[in-house]
Amino acid sequence: MTKFFFTPKLIIFWMKRVGTATLWLTEGPVPHFREMVELGREIMRALSMHVGYEEAVRRFADPFWLSSLACALGFEWDTSGQTTVTLKALSHGLMGTDIPVRVLGGKGAEMRMAQLEAGKLLAEIGVREVGEIRRAMRLTTSVDNAALQDSYDIYFQAAVVSESGQWVIINQGMNTVNKTARRYHWSSDRGLGVEEPHTEILSETVEDVVLDLTSTTSAETRQTILEMLEDTPPSRLNQDLAQVKALARKQHTLTSVFEELPTIPMHLSPPNRLDEETIRRAKNVSSFDELLTTQGVGAATLRGLAYIAALVYGSKVSWRDPVKFSYAFGTKSGKPYPVNRAAMLEAAEFIKQAVMASKMGDETKLTVLRRLNSVLDSNH
Repeated sequence: MTKFFFTPKLIIFWMKRVGTATLWLTEGPVPHFREMVELGREIMRALSMHVGYEEAVRRFADPFWLSSLACALGFEWDTSGQTTVTLKALSHGLMGTDIPVRVLGGKGAEMRMAQLEAGKLLAEIGVREVGEIRRAMRLTTSVDNAALQDSYDIYFQAAVVSESGQWVIINQGMNTVNKTARRYHWSSDRGLGVEEPHTEILSETVEDVVLDLTSTTSAETRQTILEMLEDTPPSRLNQDLAQVKALARKQHTLTSVFEELPTIPMHLSPPNRLDEETIRRAKNVSSFDELLTTQGVGAATLRGLAYIAALVYGSKVSWRDPVKFSYAFGTKSGKPYPVNRAAMLEAAEFIKQAVMASKMGDETKLTVLRRLNSVLDSNH
């Protein structure tokens, strides 16, 4: 059942999938980085002592909490540096300490190096088996780059790991056209997987068209792709892809086939051709997870296979951005919809009754009020 909380501006829906935040890309040095390292380390020390190191790691799965931590360390709430610089500062601050938490990763080559050096880095806190963490770093990157094609390319990854092996993965993608970044949160509490695998979701923007192969709606397409790879020669798949492209050219746009869509953007157009050597390597994969981490399988390959599955074999696929958000009661301008005045009065009455009930010791409504208060405090 979907839970929701009121904030002054939004109703935030806490879903069983990715936490994301849309951030403006920023450049330039950080003059107070040393202070971020010092303060960040001591915040993590105090947090680990107060709530335990496992809970301290778990909180990184919440995009609101990470943004709040970044603001405490001197970063604007809506810039990309809040992710990259904050996590780098924590990585530096925790290294070599007795605090049983480590932060791995970084940008570009640092992402790949962190996977290779995970064993050495995590040995400091007694983590001996790092196979799952390495797999999590690889798979989450593949999912957020290829299975969820939302125009953001992953360029940064961090893994926050406790001495018990609990982890949170934070990926950040870049949209070079509108100069924004989007953040994706994963948690070992949720586990690894492909179908709606993330922890929460939040964004100020929703893309009009997203190829979301992680959606439950796309389950049939994921299975069809695996069956196609097993049963269909690579050359035949390229013939099927040519049929898809011919259909697209004939109709100028694929939206006449997918009637619920606006115009499909260029970056989601079918690829010109599938690499047949890559298709051969993927022929005997046993799961969609394995397909995603197969050498050569990227966004274009998955997009081409998804088009074939949907248009040639008739399977269902999701084209909706998994980001969910709504203004609490609408806005004065009517965008995205006019103010629902009746709903405002209902909410006021609910809060009034909850306050009255809490004064009489009703623990259920008192708990609701405490949750509401914590959310309101986090947004000030």
